[in-house]
Amino acid sequence: MSNPPPTEDGPEERRLEISGRDSKRPSTLPDDLLFRSDEEAARRLALKSLAAARSAERRLDDRFDRAALHEFRVAIRRLRSLLRAYRPQLETAIRAKDRKRLRAIQRATGGGREADVALEWLTKQHADLAPEHLAGLNWLSALLLERRRKCAEDLDSDVRAEFRRTAEKLEERLPLMRTEQNLLAEERHASFARTLANLTESHATELLVNLGEIASMDQAAQLHQSRIAAKRLRYLLEPVRAYAAGAQGVVKRSKRLQEVLGDLNDIHVLMHEIERSFETSMQHKATRVRDSLRRGDIERAKREASVSEWAGLVELYDRLEKERREIVSQIRDRWLGGDLDDLVARARGLAHELRVMDSAPRL
Repeated sequence: MSNPPPTEDGPEERRLEISGRDSKRPSTLPDDLLFRSDEEAARRLALKSLAAARSAERRLDDRFDRAALHEFRVAIRRLRSLLRAYRPQLETAIRAKDRKRLRAIQRATGGGREADVALEWLTKQHADLAPEHLAGLNWLSALLLERRRKCAEDLDSDVRAEFRRTAEKLEERLPLMRTEQNLLAEERHASFARTLANLTESHATELLVNLGEIASMDQAAQLHQSRIAAKRLRYLLEPVRAYAAGAQGVVKRSKRLQEVLGDLNDIHVLMHEIERSFETSMQHKATRVRDSLRRGDIERAKREASVSEWAGLVELYDRLEKERREIVSQIRDRWLGGDLDDLVARARGLAHELRVMDSAPRL
């Protein structure tokens, strides 16, 4: 695509054409993306990410699409990560209230996603649980099913409408660039390659600091931050794998690290759910026994009083703790034993590759 000639009088406004008709790549991004201005590249990437989120949101209409909620949540997360990484480049297009709305939308999907993950794990435990433990499993499953149902209702009513409104506003602003160029200045514009190199290096350093300095595997909060850092590095580089040879290796390794840290985070979330559930279980049991007594159903009150979910909840917690120890051992032996250093070295090598590309003379 050829751009109209710049003027010397002031800023020039133009609409980005998001079309891949003239591109050899099977995408909506231009072949010379790395050498466009960092603002233009960031806007194009944001538009593509927004389109993916739009597509994922439409999948929620299919009640039989079990992966729809997860895909929508991931799409929002990718979009937010991109808007965060390129905040300076997108400051004229993305407003604080846009970021706030997208954050609220992602949080609204969190309860349903966590419930899905927990229910999947509980289903796997059912086959080899002792009969006395089934009450705990069934009770916790019912609690999570109700939460998932409530999340789906909320998503249908307010959250999806809010997302559509936000997406429409971003689609109006992102394609419009106002550029200003001094024809007497010798310095070139900040290329996307140079900006991406800096971001790759800073994201890799953030990951190294977060995970490399963990003193204890009981530091759930810092492990969670490490998972976010690995995710941000992955999301930063996934859209540009076709443009830089070293990007794919970094993406694959950061994805593996993100997944193992994600498994650990899911375990921590469900363990915390069980810890909180004992008091809830007691309150529910007291209510059921009381209601049976008030109805004069003494036999039912006796049955309610004798059945406890606690034995099953304790058994489930014990199983989670064993899985937690296995993952912690894997993180210690593999990632802190060398794989983390390899991932960071590859990311820094990629940053060097991008800087070399940026400094090479272009015809």
